[in-house]
Amino acid sequence: MSSTLSSRRPHTTNSGPKPGEKGKDSAANDVFGSLTHTHSHEEGHSHDAEKIVEALKGGGDRGSRITVIGLISNIGLTGAKGAAGWYMNSASLLADAGHSLSDLLGDFVTLFCWKLSRRKPSELYPYGFGKFEVLGTATVSLLLTGGAIGIGLHSWSLLADALSTSASTLPAGVLHDVLINASEAVHHVPVVVTEHSHGHMLDPNAAWFAAISVVAKEWLYRITKKVADDEHSPVLLANAIHHRSDAYSSVVALVAILGTWWFPHLPLDPIGGLLVSVLIFQQGISILMSSFRQLTDGSVSPKTKRVLFETLEPLLPSPENPQIPTSAQTTLQTQNLLAVRDIRAMKAGALMFVDLIADVPHNLSIERATDLESKITATLKKARKEISEVRVKFNPVERDRFD
Repeated sequence: MSSTLSSRRPHTTNSGPKPGEKGKDSAANDVFGSLTHTHSHEEGHSHDAEKIVEALKGGGDRGSRITVIGLISNIGLTGAKGAAGWYMNSASLLADAGHSLSDLLGDFVTLFCWKLSRRKPSELYPYGFGKFEVLGTATVSLLLTGGAIGIGLHSWSLLADALSTSASTLPAGVLHDVLINASEAVHHVPVVVTEHSHGHMLDPNAAWFAAISVVAKEWLYRITKKVADDEHSPVLLANAIHHRSDAYSSVVALVAILGTWWFPHLPLDPIGGLLVSVLIFQQGISILMSSFRQLTDGSVSPKTKRVLFETLEPLLPSPENPQIPTSAQTTLQTQNLLAVRDIRAMKAGALMFVDLIADVPHNLSIERATDLESKITATLKKARKEISEVRVKFNPVERDRFD
């Protein structure tokens, strides 16, 4: 019996929806199903169109729906800001439109990975497809980081032009030499962004497009983050942060346009662009490191493990008197659960996998051990809906050890 209780329960691929979640899972399998199907190419296009329409009408899962809303918003904002920046001679608004392009790519990645990660476990992927969501998060973070570098290089180039202009208006001296050396150093940094001609004056009406972008992107950030928090989805959270970073760049564009209008001789545009590019870069790196930790099966935080243990405390005896079952144990019928230890957990996208060791009496029957396992699993899943699987290893001990 002891050897039986010490063995680990075999893994099963049967991890269907929890009670009460059937509607959500079936919706997740309906929206954008052709992203992962094996039908013909022609059939896929029409099926995608139908699913997009379904999401826009309020059908489908929340993650797909909010991503489609962001996708359509980004298409409109990118086109409007790009056209306005070009025809109104605003370099900062053009750079902001370029950052919105990275948002568009992020939306496509998020939509695909969100749908794929919600598929049920298969024979090939018995633990589910949560890691695909992590890959999507890493991709979005790379787009975020790349956008920050692009904005930084563009702002760096504008700063070089501003320093050159300022130096040409100063008389010979120390400050003149410093500005000349600084502008030459800046010009040595390669810039891959094609510069738009500034032969015409900036039209201050470009500020309206930047202001609309700020409001729209902040709204997208808030509604996407709410869904990400509710669904415990890192890829949706990364996309929400991407919306917020685009709002930051739009703020810089707004300040730069108004500042250039009010104070034509101050290089507000490039300085603000550099500051925001650093902030966006830090956000991208932070998300990337979190994704790397999940891809390498890193543990959840100590705080999360502590919460998991506290969740199981009602099932455990009192530390002061472990021999006498508590009233909660009697109610839950977990008198044979002597202790829980060595809790381990890792995340794969929106899913969490937990394993632990449970000390039980050495003469406990298989039937009662299985019942304890069910109670432990149900308690954890009820407290944290992102938990996909709980694996319990029973350790048979003498009750005298707990005297």
